[in-house]
Amino acid sequence: MIVWIGGVVADRAGLTLGPNLTTTVYWTGAIITAAHFGLSYHLAYSEGAPALRKRPFALAVGPALLALTLVVLVAVSLAEGASSVARVTSALITSVYLMTTWHYIKQVYGVGRVGAAFGGVSLGPAAVRVLRFGLYPLWALGAAQVLVQGSGYRFAGFRVGFSLLPAHAIDALRIMAVAAAVPTAIVFAQLRRRTGMRLPSVLVAPYVAAFLWLGLAPNPVWTFLLLAPFHALQYLAVGHRAELAVAADRPGTHGVAWWLNVFVGAACGGLLLSRWLPQMLDAHLGTGGGTLLFAAAFFVFLNLHHYLIDAVIWRSSGELVKAMVRKPAPAVVVAEASAS
Repeated sequence: MIVWIGGVVADRAGLTLGPNLTTTVYWTGAIITAAHFGLSYHLAYSEGAPALRKRPFALAVGPALLALTLVVLVAVSLAEGASSVARVTSALITSVYLMTTWHYIKQVYGVGRVGAAFGGVSLGPAAVRVLRFGLYPLWALGAAQVLVQGSGYRFAGFRVGFSLLPAHAIDALRIMAVAAAVPTAIVFAQLRRRTGMRLPSVLVAPYVAAFLWLGLAPNPVWTFLLLAPFHALQYLAVGHRAELAVAADRPGTHGVAWWLNVFVGAACGGLLLSRWLPQMLDAHLGTGGGTLLFAAAFFVFLNLHHYLIDAVIWRSSGELVKAMVRKPAPAVVVAEASAS
């Protein structure tokens, strides 16, 4: 909320971050975002072979098919020139952007449900429908950013988006998205009146942030720089609880040092896959001309795979969420207290 207000004030006053501050914000966000990628992989694959047997398509078959498709595209591009598959690669990148807001609103809903469970707030069927489907107009608004005529977005030398919608469609979708906040606010008011207590911030805050940063974004540049890191921070906070919940059933001490190892490993692994490795491949194997073919391929794979595995590991009826809402074992609580 504070950052959003600051963004609105700065935008109205014509203030900019400046190149040095923009670079600092960008790389800080890149590290946090990379860590959230790495943490999602750790949560999904930490069990090893049993995890693959439980979710064979999401963790093995799907990623393998996606990787094979991208390898073929890259190979054809390198053999015949990047222009031969530019349209296909652009379509894949566009699919990532079309699903980005979808992934974000699904996380908002999921975190809200977990927050309600933490706070002992029972959600009836009507409230669940509003909290879930009331976010869909935000997804439509986010997806439309790359579907309007003349959008002109590019990533790693590839065009992003399709000119399917008239430019004024954005205004209509924004009105719908902001209006969708009304039933959500009514549900929160009803829950507070029924429970007689202040609702958990983990339930309310993600919705407030979603409607502000997607429905009433102060500036596209601010949204580009800050929404992904905020999304990642929210993911890391919930992922931290998930890691501790999973560790509660495993032997050993799981305190602050253990969690920092997981976080640093996730950040380094995420940076390796999202930045350093594709840049190295583009430098040594790319076609030149400024087209970052490997960067685009890794961008597509990491994002689509991340969306796929998150869709299965964060199900409300899944083992991970059930472990999170259970009370931690006494031994783990003692270990955390001694470590901190």
